[in-house]
Amino acid sequence: MMKKSLWIPIVVLIVLGGGVAMAFALNGSDDIALKDDFTSSFLDLEVETDEGFHYFQSEKNNFSMWFPAGYYLSDDSVQYESKRHFEFLNMYEKNVNESGFRGHIQLFYEDNVTEHDSKIQLDILLKDLGFNDQYEEFKTDKATIYYGSSYFTLKDKKGVTYDPNDQFANRYFALVQSNDTDEFIVITYRLACKDGVACEINNDQESRFFDTLIQNIRFQK
Repeated sequence: MMKKSLWIPIVVLIVLGGGVAMAFALNGSDDIALKDDFTSSFLDLEVETDEGFHYFQSEKNNFSMWFPAGYYLSDDSVQYESKRHFEFLNMYEKNVNESGFRGHIQLFYEDNVTEHDSKIQLDILLKDLGFNDQYEEFKTDKATIYYGSSYFTLKDKKGVTYDPNDQFANRYFALVQSNDTDEFIVITYRLACKDGVACEINNDQESRFFDTLIQNIRFQK
């Protein structure tokens, strides 16, 4: 599960089941991230990443991340905003993948934040995307990451959240808090089966994918 995968070195991940890289690698000529003019303008192909990801630098240089192949960045004014102290991005998987779902990644950056602001954001994440306020914490030299997952479905036209250990996770969330500056990033990853039909979701594979995203976020200030 996700709470274990953050402790596994990347080298081991590449070996296990082909790893994140092989699972998400695409032929460059078919990769929407490279074909889409708006998305590709943020990518630096000279910077090395794992296969299946591209190096992404935000418009205001507030942060960098690994951008997944097969995704594009929406340029819709409602879904994309870049300010000096605030950035809001929506990333969509172009095609239904081999597992029968599309992914949607949403990222929110903000600086000049307090510890209280961070707590409020984490509480919002737990309420909207968590299960029974469950989350894990992981600390690096540069950031502290609060993360979790849940399974969400409709039951009698009402949204219900279940323990991902009993089902599978179709929603992931993380708050990445800088240890050195007053910045944080909120990132969510939602998986939607095509036309609402049940699809196969591999917990280990998707948690490794999300781990790769949140572990490779870097604040630039």
